[in-house]
Amino acid sequence: MNRRSFLKTAGGTLASITTLGLIGCGKETATQIQPAIRGLRSNTVELYDTYAMAMYFDGTMGPKTGIIKVDYIIAGRPVAMEFWHGHGGRKHTYILTPTHMEQLKRLERVTLETDSVASHQHKLFIEPNDPRYRVPGAVPIQVELG
Repeated sequence: MNRRSFLKTAGGTLASITTLGLIGCGKETATQIQPAIRGLRSNTVELYDTYAMAMYFDGTMGPKTGIIKVDYIIAGRPVAMEFWHGHGGRKHTYILTPTHMEQLKRLERVTLETDSVASHQHKLFIEPNDPRYRVPGAVPIQVELG
C-alpha cells in the first residue's frame, strides 16, 4: 500500500469512528459491554483474596492487616479478624459483616474501624478493585451477585 492509499484509508476509518461516536453508538456499546467486564456472566463479579490495609486517621497508609478471602465473601457471614498489633497481650479486632461482604461484591471499597484497646481504635480499608492489594498468587473467583 502506498502512502496516499494508507492516508485515505486511515482518514476514512477515523471519520467513521468519529461519526459513530457523535450519534451515540459508542455510548450504547460501552453500557452493554460493562457487565461482561465485571464477570464472565452478567450476574457474577470477579474477586481475589485481598489484603485489608491499615490506615492512619490522617489518611496515610499503614501495614497489611489480614487477608480477606473470597470464601468469606461468598459465605456472607460475620468474620472476626485480628488487626496487625495490640497492647498488653490483647490485639485489636475488626468484624466483617454481611453488609461489608455485599459492598465487596459490588466492587466497593469498605472502610471500617477496630475495636477499642488501650483507649484507642484504628481505621482500615479493603479495596477489591486495586491489584496492589491482592494477595500474591491469588486466583480470580467468579462470585454470584444478589
